[in-house]
Amino acid sequence: MEGRITCGLWTVAFLMGCGRLSAFNLDTENVLRKNGDPGSLFGFSLAMHWQLDPVDKRMLLVGAPRAKALVGQKSKVTGGLYNCDMTSTSGGCTRVIFDNKEDLTKESKENQWMGVSVNSQGPGGKIVTCAHRYQRRSNVGKPLESRDIIGRCVVMGQSLTVDPSSPEEGESWHFCDRRNRGHELFGSCQQGLSATFDKDYHYLIFGAPGAYNWKGVVRLEQNNETLLEMGIYDDGPFEVGDENEKNPDLVPAPPNSYLGFALDSGKSLTKKGQLTVVAGAPRANHSGAVVLLKKGPQTSKIMVEEYTLEGEGLASSFGYDLTVMDLNGDGWQDIVVGAPQYFEKDGEIGGAVYVYVNNKGKWNKVSPTRIDGPQDSMFGLAVENLGDINQDGFQDFAVGAPHSDVGVGKVHIYHGSATGLSSKNAAQVCNKPLFGYSLAGNMDLDKNAYPDLAVGSLSDSVFVYRARPVVNIKKEIKFSPEVIDLTKKNCGNKFCLDVDVCFTFTENIRDKLRGIPVDVSVSILNSNRKRRQSSTPQLSPVMDANEPAVTRSEVNFLKEGCGSDSVCQSKLKVTYRYGYSTKDDDTFTPLHLEDGLPVISLSDQKDIVLEVKVSNLNGDDAHEASLKATFPHSLTYSTSRSLPGERQVTCVANKAGSQADCELGNPFRRDAEVRENPLLDIEFLTCSQEEMLSVKARVKVAIVLQLSVSGQAQPSQVYFTGAVKSDSAMKTESDIGSPITHQFRIINLGKSLKDFGNATLIINWPKETTNGKWLLYLMKISSTGLDHVDCLPKKEINPLKLVSEHQRCGLETCKGISLLTLCSLLRCQSCGDGAKCVPITCTLLGLDSNAVITLSSRLFNSTFIEVTTDGRRIHCFYSKLPVRLTVFPERREAQYGGVPWWIIVLSILFGLLLLGLLAFLLWKCGVFGKKNKEDPSEKEKLTNA
Repeated sequence: MEGRITCGLWTVAFLMGCGRLSAFNLDTENVLRKNGDPGSLFGFSLAMHWQLDPVDKRMLLVGAPRAKALVGQKSKVTGGLYNCDMTSTSGGCTRVIFDNKEDLTKESKENQWMGVSVNSQGPGGKIVTCAHRYQRRSNVGKPLESRDIIGRCVVMGQSLTVDPSSPEEGESWHFCDRRNRGHELFGSCQQGLSATFDKDYHYLIFGAPGAYNWKGVVRLEQNNETLLEMGIYDDGPFEVGDENEKNPDLVPAPPNSYLGFALDSGKSLTKKGQLTVVAGAPRANHSGAVVLLKKGPQTSKIMVEEYTLEGEGLASSFGYDLTVMDLNGDGWQDIVVGAPQYFEKDGEIGGAVYVYVNNKGKWNKVSPTRIDGPQDSMFGLAVENLGDINQDGFQDFAVGAPHSDVGVGKVHIYHGSATGLSSKNAAQVCNKPLFGYSLAGNMDLDKNAYPDLAVGSLSDSVFVYRARPVVNIKKEIKFSPEVIDLTKKNCGNKFCLDVDVCFTFTENIRDKLRGIPVDVSVSILNSNRKRRQSSTPQLSPVMDANEPAVTRSEVNFLKEGCGSDSVCQSKLKVTYRYGYSTKDDDTFTPLHLEDGLPVISLSDQKDIVLEVKVSNLNGDDAHEASLKATFPHSLTYSTSRSLPGERQVTCVANKAGSQADCELGNPFRRDAEVRENPLLDIEFLTCSQEEMLSVKARVKVAIVLQLSVSGQAQPSQVYFTGAVKSDSAMKTESDIGSPITHQFRIINLGKSLKDFGNATLIINWPKETTNGKWLLYLMKISSTGLDHVDCLPKKEINPLKLVSEHQRCGLETCKGISLLTLCSLLRCQSCGDGAKCVPITCTLLGLDSNAVITLSSRLFNSTFIEVTTDGRRIHCFYSKLPVRLTVFPERREAQYGGVPWWIIVLSILFGLLLLGLLAFLLWKCGVFGKKNKEDPSEKEKLTNA
């Protein structure tokens, strides 16, 4: 093997522990540590993500495939994804809420390993995370029940939420669903063990290593809707085996290869501008392989093999992980492949990494450089492109060896160069047990222009190593004269030598008020003089102890914008005004004033803006001028905008949105002026103007609610009946009368009240008549759509403490309920006019978009029986919103009470009289006379017969 490098021969420091190891420009002292729940496998997968909207922030996404299930899931352990804030030093991360529903008749999410892989599309892009053990179920609980481990992936927006209106986002990325079952086809797909985006972020690339009897499938699917604008009309999907034919013979790997176990892609691998997918198959041909794939002919849906890189060691797992990068900066992308189980008989090798430096797309002419890892270290289990971590113009990569040093784990960092792999010794870092199981890099998390490194372990911890800026100093020493001639005196009777020490330092200098200190120290080097045998040793001179060992001098900057005394006296001044802007129009509109204060109405669906104007009129330049703003809890920072045509100001806010820092300029020039939106509670920081007081921007907040209220009574018409009962005789609520339910629906068309306060609904309840008789007896109050309903006064709710009953109208007769309408004279009962009402005040705690308050009551029958006898109906109205209830006296049914005997006798006699009269009339009409003669023809027929 050409270019073989053995890590064990590089340095003896391996035996000394991590304390002796150097990571070059990675900060190993101020490491950010993020912790997960024990046993959740927090850190199994990692991805760096940059969110641009609604706020600009960078984060680390961490997969925990053994995390407990969210509320709403039927399973116990489902896995999940966590978001780690890089601006906070706390060790906790926030669980991303998604995938919190489950239908056990169709699927099983128990041990689905959500978070087994995670990847980011890049700045402002989407996120994909997968669960490769997700199961599809059918015929659950029946003899023919089946379960298929198809796997699936979820795509989220840049803010870690799923937009239902987006065709790309959601939980429907499971291409093996509804395909032919069985392990020989798609029954054990395990999609999502790897998933990534192509380099131009137009496609999603999925690996399903369990398809086709574990040959594996690599699939390319459209990621966005902008391809038509680019002239791309046939956008797939494409997959090995062909999307249309689904032919396992077209897969460029034998069975049990696990093709798609690791994925990456590039557009300068085999041909400039052509997309090539690089897929690992760590069990191909018992040693592993890496297959380079491209899209097939334009009319096909297939991905075809371009070239295959073969592993060399038996069971070496060549292709377990891989990355695509440009090591030598020639514009052609190279490939780094991990083989964590590579070994040699009687050797001290525990894994290897192969570096393939591209030869202008001719992979058959490429011989890799193999880097061997320490014995039993699983060197190459994780491989990650770090970007240019030391800013030398060449990309670098990291290799994880999680079992190094008996399971402590190490991460090795290698640098690129003009020849490919740099010959410099690799830097190494280590930390927790199984450190280096997963890696993420190639993104600047702390905004210092240097990409950082995140390392995961199997001990539920993640570590972020931030790259320190590298100072490059070019040094030069000149002597005058260049040659010492002791025969020529140039300082009188002495010889003088001028030494010029020059250095060049390039950096964006921020502090221009203080000078650059230069220290010069002088020491006497010990000379190796040979000692003469019969003479005393020659003494070496020493430096004068009365003289300082170091001489310091400063070089000051020329302060052009300052006074003659070189002291900058700036005159920063701030003014502000509140306003708003709509989402469609960024123009600033000032708020109206009340008593000199601007008023924010929460009913307005607009962005609240605070325009801040900073000026430095007639003042010296203000160096390191910045604007620091703090915000109240109820009005947090969202974003900032500079006006068109004016100087652009960059603001950075913390995660909570409670503070933002804006750079005004270094320096902020004399007579300069800048306007920025928005900010609250502002103070200025500048090195050239001391003790500048903070400015508080005050505003009045008016909660103008856009609420609509509707109400109804169920039923709207009821009967009253029964006997009069006293209050003491009533034991249950059915003793009172007919049940009546009043529902009041509140719809909030404005902002949610969860953060801004509470609203109150007042109901004028018709409790009793003017003479103190009960009308409607209130049993209980309930609600939906609110955090909690709290209605006062509580003494008006079931004051008699009656027992509640649940009547079932379908099984028993419910007296008093009727929907008959009577057209009789109305008598209206309303508050203050026949009815005495009590105000029921209900606080709408946590009102979001809508809520329903339900008042369950009973019609007090006794009152209506006592005061109503004329069969007229009564209408009751409540509050300013009328809710009509119509009350009827019950229609009484005829009752049998017995009939006197003489009435029966007279009835019989009267009936007989009527019957005789009817017979007489029929006799007078001849009905009972002689019969007519027979018809002769008929008689003849009888005689003849």
